[in-house]
Amino acid sequence: MANPIATRLDYRPGFAPFPPRPTEPGFLLLWLDRQRQRAHLAELDDRLLKDIGVSRPQAIEEARQWT
Repeated sequence: MANPIATRLDYRPGFAPFPPRPTEPGFLLLWLDRQRQRAHLAELDDRLLKDIGVSRPQAIEEARQWT
């Protein structure tokens, strides 16, 4: 006897029973956006860093992540 749940899933085109894998394009785009933001953070001068409440060492540490 066939599994009725698996059979129903087979007839639902486009249905993904599991969450997306981190290798999908959305994950890559998110990673690239974070890299861009970290690069911009590293370029800010001390006055702008003070405005957002981040010290120079904190900005450098954050910018070094995932490079």
